[in-house]
Amino acid sequence: MIKTEYDYLGEQDIETVLDIERESNPFPWTLTNFKDCIEKGYYSLVLKEDEEVIGFAILSVSTEESHLLNIGLTSAKRGQGLGKELLEKMIIAAEVMGSKEMFLEVRISNSVAIDLYKALDFKEIGLRKNYYRLENGREDAILMSKPLKKGLLSEFFFSSI
Repeated sequence: MIKTEYDYLGEQDIETVLDIERESNPFPWTLTNFKDCIEKGYYSLVLKEDEEVIGFAILSVSTEESHLLNIGLTSAKRGQGLGKELLEKMIIAAEVMGSKEMFLEVRISNSVAIDLYKALDFKEIGLRKNYYRLENGREDAILMSKPLKKGLLSEFFFSSI
């Protein structure tokens, strides 16, 4: 039986996460980008299957809003609902940490990701012109947001008072 589990992204995971990033993006994040996220304390998870990293997500969190900075799965694991599960974990984390809204950018050409975000109630709120680099030019990004459950933080921490 295949066992999936979540863990915090650590230095030991970065090479595998870089591999996933490289197969997902024409201009992938660098080693420094991932190390900076860990050092800055961004909420960063890896998804493991039988102890092997198959996905990751990185979230910048504040009390007002959270920003999904990056998310990815190995190509072999896409289309199995694991990306949705990973994103749902990030949404819950943002709610628990008190954020009121979550934002993300997505390539205008990434219809699979756009459909996933819409299925989880993200709404298109804007367009970032020339946001992503391409081999021959740049690509626009759709800016999406989702309101988060208000008061979830107080439900967890103040229910016994």
